[in-house]
Amino acid sequence: MGELVQATEPSQIRRFVHPIVRIAANVADEVTRVAEVEQVDLILTGWHRPAFRSNRLGGRVGQILSTARTDVAIFVDRQQQQLENLLVPYIPNNHTDLGLEIALRLLVNHATCKLMIMRIAQLDQATSELTHEFRMLFDRLPDTVRSRIELPVVEGESPIQAVVKASGTVDLTIVGASREWGLERQTLGRYTDALVTQCHSSLLITRKSQVTPHLTKILTAAGSASSANTPGVGV
Repeated sequence: MGELVQATEPSQIRRFVHPIVRIAANVADEVTRVAEVEQVDLILTGWHRPAFRSNRLGGRVGQILSTARTDVAIFVDRQQQQLENLLVPYIPNNHTDLGLEIALRLLVNHATCKLMIMRIAQLDQATSELTHEFRMLFDRLPDTVRSRIELPVVEGESPIQAVVKASGTVDLTIVGASREWGLERQTLGRYTDALVTQCHSSLLITRKSQVTPHLTKILTAAGSASSANTPGVGV
């Protein structure tokens, strides 16, 4: 694990990485317990195919999604060499807000990143409107960030298939754990996984537990990044 930390880039962030090693009979329980003790804001874990289930979001991943009292993100790696083109399928809920926060942080910290926030127009159904909080945030973002965000509305009978199709044009798709994307919880430790099996890009599934809004925090990060890239600005 020490070698992994030393390989982390950029090198200046290595001092913020603190490995924790535990031996546990129930990995999911231990992860959620450590998260509570350490008061973490986000559990980020990779996806593991369950040994005895066909459901991709069963086993320890489903347990963490179901029981953790903090925010959770599950990463499904499709071996993309870069994560520069991002997609967030949009519906107004807390899980999507967490996905947007992560996407916007990637956008702020990487000048080459681009973000598509896609809404889906279904027949005989109203298109989801962007929340007031997000509209205010979008208007206050620096031009260097806002210019790299697209807000398309696409037509489609099936929300999942619309996302699957769009995922073929991006490096990373970020979705909230919601029934619209076939990611809702069925029973304890088991989520449906339609999008996991079909998504062409790497996938990040977000589930928000904390009630504190995070989106407005992006403005502080965006302002710092903008100042750092502006000649003549310093302390």
